[in-house]
Amino acid sequence: MTSNFKANKGGSYSRPQLSPEEYKEKKKAEKEAVYKLLDDTAAEVVQSPEKFRGYLDVQSRMDRYTANNALLMYKQFPQASQVKEFDDWISEGVKVNKGSKTFIILDPYEYTKKDGTPGIDFNLKRVLDVSQTSGRKPAAPTINRDPQKLVTVMLDTAPIDVKSVDELPYPNMGAFYKNEDQTLYVKKNIGDSVALCQCVAQELGHAELSMNSEAYSRRDMGFQAVCIGYMLCKKYGVDTQNFAIDRIPDELKNKEPKEIKAELGKGQKALKEIVSRVSDELYRQKQERSKEQER
Repeated sequence: MTSNFKANKGGSYSRPQLSPEEYKEKKKAEKEAVYKLLDDTAAEVVQSPEKFRGYLDVQSRMDRYTANNALLMYKQFPQASQVKEFDDWISEGVKVNKGSKTFIILDPYEYTKKDGTPGIDFNLKRVLDVSQTSGRKPAAPTINRDPQKLVTVMLDTAPIDVKSVDELPYPNMGAFYKNEDQTLYVKKNIGDSVALCQCVAQELGHAELSMNSEAYSRRDMGFQAVCIGYMLCKKYGVDTQNFAIDRIPDELKNKEPKEIKAELGKGQKALKEIVSRVSDELYRQKQERSKEQER
């Protein structure tokens, strides 16, 4: 045994540098692993009412993010409420907690195909949630809003006709969207403002889905509308117990991951549109109140 062994300079291990080809293969394998995680999660959530509710809760908070990214956040960091890359947190003067681990979402970018047409691909984006930082409090839970006022805002901002009626086709409903005349009918004198808010949110889901469908079927889109209603109420702090999101249709359970993601994507897009209108109006009202207080 030799007695004159010398350690590497500085005592540190130097990771071998990858060739361009090896680096490309490494990145390809990482992306494929994330895509598999995404497909597995999509198939997983529709088999379990508890997991499906967990996904919807993430999507309700992260309405601007695609269903694919909501699925990835649900699987990796289900309490996510505000996410940014490490450098973005640092540039804002926010300290990332020691030992915090990043999680991955998909970041789309455009590229030009060989035939000259535009295409969309995705980079893997490593992010951290606000709860993994210090110097800034995590996003506060959604303030419970007055259901009646929320109903007013939802109806006032809806891009469809709204009419008050004495009766509806279904006695237990407080609102009903009729696609044939693109009108949302709201029953008069509903005493339970929470139930009315739930029903209006769900029917707005039907309305929004119909705008993006060439051949709309209320029956086929029924569960989607229930999910949108649930997410809207969840986002704005309205009770969600009456939404039957635990009754996941067998048709959805039996779809391939690609089809499941497409169905969830329809719901996310509809949710995003409704939330955008409602949030803009709530912000406008808040600004108006601030101006009045300054006078």
